[in-house]
Amino acid sequence: MPVIPIPRRVRSFHGPHTTCLHSACGPVRTTHLVRTKYNNFDIYLKSRWMYGFIRFLLYFSCSLFTSILWVALSILFCLQYLGIRIFLRFQYKLSVILLLLGRRRVDFSLMNELLIYGIHVTMLLVGGLGWCFMVFVDM
Repeated sequence: MPVIPIPRRVRSFHGPHTTCLHSACGPVRTTHLVRTKYNNFDIYLKSRWMYGFIRFLLYFSCSLFTSILWVALSILFCLQYLGIRIFLRFQYKLSVILLLLGRRRVDFSLMNELLIYGIHVTMLLVGGLGWCFMVFVDM
């Protein structure tokens, strides 16, 4: 919340409500104001700097957290992709061996569908978190 500048004669004060008290009392009490080394503009700059610093920390930590999640999901996506390729080769070799032995083939259709749905959800999360990461970087 920005601080509204106060006229020069009422700038030195001891607390946040002292200026209201001085302005309510009128010009009689203005001679008793004590000068301090701080004025409203200094406090305004300090609060503005602190607000900017806290906002920067918030955006930076959100961006860092999102980028870490994005990297983790990207690694998970690559592992799922390689795992599916290895699992499909295993299925193929197992099916061929079972056919050569005269046994019935094992049905992997439910497992394949679950793996494909999992990699699809991971891909959507990677895309969404990448977008969020770019939004935080852009801020």
